[in-house]
Amino acid sequence: MDGNSKVNCLTMALLEISDLVTILPTQHGSVHAVNGASLSLERGQTVALVGESGSGKSMTARSIMGLIPASGRISHGSIRLDGRELLELPEEELRLLRGNRIAMIFQEPMTSLNPVLRIGDQLMEPLLLHRSMDMHSARQHAIELLHQVGIPSPELRIKDYPHQLSGGMRQRVMIAMALACSPDILIADEPTTALDVTIQAQILELIDQLRQDKGLALLLITHDLGIVAERADRVHVMYAGRIVESAQTADLLKQPLHPYTRGLLASLPENAEPGRPLKTIAGHPPDMTTEITGCPFKPRCPDARDCCTVMPEQRDMGLSHQVRCWNYL
Repeated sequence: MDGNSKVNCLTMALLEISDLVTILPTQHGSVHAVNGASLSLERGQTVALVGESGSGKSMTARSIMGLIPASGRISHGSIRLDGRELLELPEEELRLLRGNRIAMIFQEPMTSLNPVLRIGDQLMEPLLLHRSMDMHSARQHAIELLHQVGIPSPELRIKDYPHQLSGGMRQRVMIAMALACSPDILIADEPTTALDVTIQAQILELIDQLRQDKGLALLLITHDLGIVAERADRVHVMYAGRIVESAQTADLLKQPLHPYTRGLLASLPENAEPGRPLKTIAGHPPDMTTEITGCPFKPRCPDARDCCTVMPEQRDMGLSHQVRCWNYL
């Protein structure tokens, strides 16, 4: 191996997504749910993907996992895990990676957990599949996993069905399932949806602690920039399927460049002016079934100009700060 190859191996990201395009058919036309997204993830790092509902965050995660709807397709781009192209793998090989090297915590545990199977059976399934454990070893490991995520009396709870657990406990079970095979990458898709504020904080703290303890890479998908400010090393802001701004978290919070990012930050309660209502972003996200030829944020943008009828290229604004906006071209 030559010197350049050694450097490349040392600097290669664990997960590298380049120019990803995921298309979903609808009764009103095809939707580019993910439209040219690029991001990378390194070991031990927390990367956040933020944006409004429908911006393409969850579909990016499902594309990584190979879990897009059967009617959809990835038409362009690359998803590489340790340099290995996942889009070229047959479904059988992808199935061996899911839950093993890449795991995902879904938004709503009640729709992700099987209601007719005991918690223990669902926790043991990936251990039996990926780790070839016998039933006794898998059961003991499942109990230990429940203990790790803070579920009391795990040797009893392992016999429960999902409906017998609270929302917070079901989410903890989902985390335990995701961590069962010690994955390299954990994707957390809105992991605190529908939980009260106290439980939200506990779940986020648990995920972050497990990330530190196990050295895994975390892709955190959320619409909440307040969570991002506390948890993420790097942020990608997504709008209408495109990543419009990327930066280290501190840089993005200190100097947001894209008008959409500024609008998201201005809408945070902590940024509200005393005695005045919260600021909002005027208008609505675009209809994704129609062709968008220019900047998709143009109809809502306070800084829009005539040139915004053409899609802007991404521009580097510093060592690790990129923005896609005509204001910087």
